[in-house]
Amino acid sequence: MTAPPVPRAKKDGAPQHVSPLVGYLTEQIGLVLEGLGGLRDGTDPIHDTRVAIRRTRSTLRVFNKQLDPEAGPAFEEELKWFAGVLGDVRDVQVQQQRLREALDEIPELLVLGPVGSRINLDLRGVETPARERVSDAMETTRYFDLVTELQRWGAAPPVQTGGTVKTLRATARKAADKADKRLRAALKSDDDALLHRARKAAKRARYAHELLQRDGAERKVKRTVKHYKQIQSVLGDMQDTVVARTILRQLGVSAGTTPGENGFTFGLLYAREEQLAQKCRQDVAKL
Repeated sequence: MTAPPVPRAKKDGAPQHVSPLVGYLTEQIGLVLEGLGGLRDGTDPIHDTRVAIRRTRSTLRVFNKQLDPEAGPAFEEELKWFAGVLGDVRDVQVQQQRLREALDEIPELLVLGPVGSRINLDLRGVETPARERVSDAMETTRYFDLVTELQRWGAAPPVQTGGTVKTLRATARKAADKADKRLRAALKSDDDALLHRARKAAKRARYAHELLQRDGAERKVKRTVKHYKQIQSVLGDMQDTVVARTILRQLGVSAGTTPGENGFTFGLLYAREEQLAQKCRQDVAKL
């Protein structure tokens, strides 16, 4: 599938001020549809498709007052559902690469037992059914209804009239303020869940300001996008350590109770992830 064309603001008195919102939504929905087409064709655009869904959902939530109040929430909920299905595959992909690279950094003397094989086989055992769930989901009425809704929004996003670029900027600023508040609260706590919430808020602030760039954004907006992208990146690494530690604990238990294997190396990898998590906390505090 190809992305639908981005609508241009009309010159006959129609509200040109909504063009950044319409354009951004249309662009991201087009990328979602393109990704779904790739999945149908047998390619693997899972990451790019999830990112486009994430940007679409973020826009629906942040700029909900500029959208049809009857249409947005249900659409966002269905996007969340399918993003979750894709996420089960993507999370495994990320951890497979992460753990293989971490294992390569450990001296051979400290790799006790078939650690690489345990990582590959166990994670493949998670990835295979996750991919099957993606295929199954794409054969459901719920999925086809979602595609229909994507096409409808892509052709004509239900943006309400009466807004202005100033309103969009104020809304984006509120998203940034919320992200800052959540990050401050998270840094005062040892709760990883709060950091994860702060990360999601930072993503929404970033995407909201990306939308403003469609209106010829000045340097300040570009700096804001860069700032929240950095926060998102560091907190993303932090979240990866959370997932990795859970997986490594499970792998270590399995290896430690299997003849011919040893949980020692998984303990080393776990300790490495804890060190990385601490570094992430320090790095994000500087931002």
